[in-house]
Amino acid sequence: MSVFIGLIGFLGIIIGGFLLLRAVFKKQPKKKVLLLTSASFIMMVGAIALTPASPRINLSKKIIETNDQGIAIIEGKTNDESSISLDGEKIKTKNGEFSYKVTLTDDHSQKFTFVASIGNTDKVETIEVKPSKTFVAFLNEEKQGQETLKKAETALVSAENKPTQKNYDEAATRISTLTRDKDDFTKRLAIVKENIPIYEAVELAESKQTKEQVDSATDLVANATLNKDSLLKRLTTVQQKITEKELAEKQLASAREAVEKAEQEPTDDHYNQAIAKIKELPNSNTELTKRANKVKQTLTAQKEEAKKLAEAQKVALEQEQAAAQTPETPVPDTQETGEMVLVTRTGEKYHNHKCGSGTYTPATLEQAKARGLTPCSKCYQ
Repeated sequence: MSVFIGLIGFLGIIIGGFLLLRAVFKKQPKKKVLLLTSASFIMMVGAIALTPASPRINLSKKIIETNDQGIAIIEGKTNDESSISLDGEKIKTKNGEFSYKVTLTDDHSQKFTFVASIGNTDKVETIEVKPSKTFVAFLNEEKQGQETLKKAETALVSAENKPTQKNYDEAATRISTLTRDKDDFTKRLAIVKENIPIYEAVELAESKQTKEQVDSATDLVANATLNKDSLLKRLTTVQQKITEKELAEKQLASAREAVEKAEQEPTDDHYNQAIAKIKELPNSNTELTKRANKVKQTLTAQKEEAKKLAEAQKVALEQEQAAAQTPETPVPDTQETGEMVLVTRTGEKYHNHKCGSGTYTPATLEQAKARGLTPCSKCYQ
């Protein structure tokens, strides 16, 4: 509607101007013409006043670069009626001008879209912000510095967790390359150096596993400033191993003594005691087990021999009883191998019956001859 009224006013001004010129040349009355022209002008001005303003935005550049810190200032102009925003954030304007500060955090360009709004009408302008070469160089230097710092921190933490000379040297080398935040690293490195002898003493105690080394390490750990609880636990473990080792040595000595006794005096009791001692050992002992098995074999052989001897004695007793009931018949000197005879423990003859005093025991003719015994002249006439 305001546009239509403005158009009528504009036409009225043109027509009024034409009529006014004609009235001047012809010297006619000008009052009505002036009234028409004035009314048309008023209508056009009113129409313009009623027409809503359009949003306007004009950025100073389409592409800008940051400074060496990654900062760029975006400048622009607008009309008083417009409000300027960026991603929903309202930008302050003054006398139709505005500026906005942006900071890049990497070496990639970014685009920013500004919106000028009046009511529901918007107008947008986009600007690209590029990182400058000096800022890219700064980022690369910063990245390299961060990597150097990270490597130094990693090496120092490793040295703090395990303060050995090797880890200390690695951390010292990394820290020497730092250009910032060096003081704190240097202080922490000095603490690592103080704890190296303590850590080495604990490692030596773990390796040697002697009471002297444990006592020495314990005295040093009392002054530790790194991983003190962990070091004390490690020493406790070493002490437990030493105690277990001493116990195992005592058990081994006891088992060896029991086996030696069983070897010297092979009896069931001695054998069973040796086996019991071997089973008490924390780890199996092949040598003692083999020696105990030999004792077992000796016992078995003795039992077999005793069994045979008992059987022979039984046979001899039966023969003696039979001989007592029947006339004695000399045993010819041509006995077959396997024939039973009687012998004494210290005698040099073998007999076919009790012949004189002494303790007679049965034996095979082959066994008697193997002992070098000869036939009794009385028994074998």
